[in-house]
Order: sequence, then C-alpha cells, then structure tokens
Amino acid sequence: MNIDYAALERDIFDGAFRRKLEAELKIGFRDMHLSGVRLPVPSHYASQIAEIVSAQVQLSENARYELYQEVLDAVTAARAAVLGEDDKIVS
Repeated sequence: MNIDYAALERDIFDGAFRRKLEAELKIGFRDMHLSGVRLPVPSHYASQIAEIVSAQVQLSENARYELYQEVLDAVTAARAAVLGEDDKIVS
C-alpha cells in the first residue's frame, strides 16, 4: 500500500486510510484464501500493520491509538468479506 506519510494523521481521522487498506487487504486475503492459507486473526495482523506504519512516521499518542483502531476495522472487514461473513460485522 502506498501511504502518504505527510497526510497520514488526516487520512486516519477522516477514514481514508482505513478504506484504502481494506481494499488492499481484500485482494491479499482473497489470494491467501484461494490458495488454502488460513487468514490471520484480525487483532494480531492489525498490531503488526500498525507497528510497521507507525515506525515510519512520528504520530501523536491519539493518532497511534486511532491508527490501530482503523487498521483493526480494515482487517476485520476485509477478512469477513473474503470469508463471506460481512453480514456478521456490527458497526
């Protein structure tokens, strides 16, 4: 995923980051699922992604927290969509 680190905080708070990440994850998760690979648990995968992203830029404590929440939402939604469980997500 191409991330505009200069605009990352804005993208986190307006939902753009989550939407882009979810779209990319759906593609990757679909490929994994079709090849027989078990999809990762959302919380574990989200913490890995958030750690990688936050290591590239200085974010406020609040933005780091929101980054994790946005990544977790994106991973959970993408995983559910690929597994055909999107109707089980409660917003």
